[in-house]
Amino acid sequence: MNTTHIPEPHRTEQHTENLQHWRKILDIAPIVSIVFPAIMYFIFTKDSFEDSLFLRFITLLLPFSYSAVQYAVLLHTNWKSHNKPEGILHTTLYYTLNLLFLAFSIISILSITTLPINKWKNDGGPILFSIFLPPLFMSPTYLLSTSCCLVPGQIGFTDTGINILIDILTLLCSVRSLLLILEESEYCYCFAAISSILILIRLLREKHGPSEKSALPTVPWRVSILVLILIFAALIYLFMMWVSIDILSDHFDLLTKARSTPVSEPGQ
Repeated sequence: MNTTHIPEPHRTEQHTENLQHWRKILDIAPIVSIVFPAIMYFIFTKDSFEDSLFLRFITLLLPFSYSAVQYAVLLHTNWKSHNKPEGILHTTLYYTLNLLFLAFSIISILSITTLPINKWKNDGGPILFSIFLPPLFMSPTYLLSTSCCLVPGQIGFTDTGINILIDILTLLCSVRSLLLILEESEYCYCFAAISSILILIRLLREKHGPSEKSALPTVPWRVSILVLILIFAALIYLFMMWVSIDILSDHFDLLTKARSTPVSEPGQ
């Protein structure tokens, strides 16, 4: 029986090329995931979003797909890491991170399927889902994937220089934006816009001139920043899960009511 033997160096080179290809895609994905929904908002009218399930789905597809894929990549990288944790504390943190990444990825997929069901009937619906949501949940996603080291034993915030200020401002704007949206304040959109601009600045800086990373990510203040990012990410995805469950609940209540409504016979 003939077998094809692929030399090990060739496999290694092919694997490296595949990784580089994925990195290029993930590098531009955050920009596209923020800009594309915004473009859709300015092109189409409120009635267009209300009438078209497909349009709502396409608007949300890229940002939530990026979130799902990015957390799946973080989970895979963390799980396959050769640096296994030692001690109860590091082991607990290691498995907690993996569970969080898995949950964030699943919630992102759930959001893709549930959020378009809502018809975005109120005036703030289209701008909420196309302008506000993408930068809100993408800021912790991008910070965790770019500005943090998640290798067991080296877990911490790694950015240096001006990027530290940009990252902290991005996080603070996103936190404030979430609080304002829970209060149903119109000012949440201002902070969402600022957060989007900061993320785009951070992306362009990383693309054209990658900054140095700290060799000591485990110092207390750097670990504290990572913990804050994780807490905010958990709050964001709990919020998204609550929104998805609420939409599904309303949808199935409407279906139940429609099925229970008696159909009048002709002539009655």
